[in-house]
Amino acid sequence: MKPRVSIVIGGPSAEHEVSLKTGYEIFNHIDKNRYDLDIIVVAHDSTFFWCKDAALVQLSPSDLGDPSKSIIFKGPYHPTASEELWKSCDMALLALHGSFGEDGVFQGYLDSIGIPYQGSDVFSSALSMNKIASKFMYIQSGLEVPPYSVYGKNYPEVTVESLAQKHGFPCFVKCPQSGSSRLMGKAEDLESLELMLSELSDYSPSILVESLVNGVEFTCGVLEYPNGSVRSLPPVEIRPKSGYFDFTAKYTDNASEEICPSPDDTVLRKRIEDVALKAHRVLGCSGVSRTDVIYSNDILYVLETNTLPGMTSNSLLPKEFKAVGGSYSELLDILITCALAKKKRVLS
Repeated sequence: MKPRVSIVIGGPSAEHEVSLKTGYEIFNHIDKNRYDLDIIVVAHDSTFFWCKDAALVQLSPSDLGDPSKSIIFKGPYHPTASEELWKSCDMALLALHGSFGEDGVFQGYLDSIGIPYQGSDVFSSALSMNKIASKFMYIQSGLEVPPYSVYGKNYPEVTVESLAQKHGFPCFVKCPQSGSSRLMGKAEDLESLELMLSELSDYSPSILVESLVNGVEFTCGVLEYPNGSVRSLPPVEIRPKSGYFDFTAKYTDNASEEICPSPDDTVLRKRIEDVALKAHRVLGCSGVSRTDVIYSNDILYVLETNTLPGMTSNSLLPKEFKAVGGSYSELLDILITCALAKKKRVLS
């Protein structure tokens, strides 16, 4: 009997559309002879739409974009009245991004109904998603981070003027629990810094401000294998063709040059892999993660760790796995197998 896998996509975050792309990519690459597949689209209002036996229907991106108008989806279901969706589900394959999906909220929901999922648990997801809290953990473990400040009502001593004096311009302003380079920007002067702080304060009581570190950006995935081993994947060097690695550079074809494996310096490559693995372990991650770093003046500065790395056609984790001879579908098999094994350990 084949395991029944529910691909969960969408969500109420600003990264809803990115999640739809990830989910569609997963659906197109997953081994449909090996799994029975359902798709659950989480709408902007957090209700569920369900497509049972998705491999047996003609699924298009438009169906995912507006499942309420699709004849192949049933719903909406309220999360507290969705037993029908989960009663035969063996695991949830999460293609969610941003808040609600990466921050432990949905993981907690699945824990409460006994459905396993790939990747990190509630605590590690929440910790990794919060760019401020994760920095404290990086520093505690001896990892380097860019100079930073926290601005908000709980930090009355931090003013716009003190931020400008400490970090200079340009500097980065980030909402601490956003991903895919949403809810962040580069402040070029005092006026733009004030504007960004004002705008982002509507989304979070605490805003992260980081100094610009000029250097080479790398990202490095960490993957748990079915035999229990945890290994770093080859790093990717990221070269945006203009500006920095923002949302457009990440998800627009040919907007960035991504070199994998990189760098040619095997010592530096090993250092990057070790930093990514250390960040994964310090945050208590499991299954999979991807850590972004900047290399400058022989120092590796950790930017953030992503516990549900993107899986679109432009995403970096599949490229890293391909560099070690694996395919996209094999990567999915590993994630699913590890999640199912975790369920067996819990039951035993």
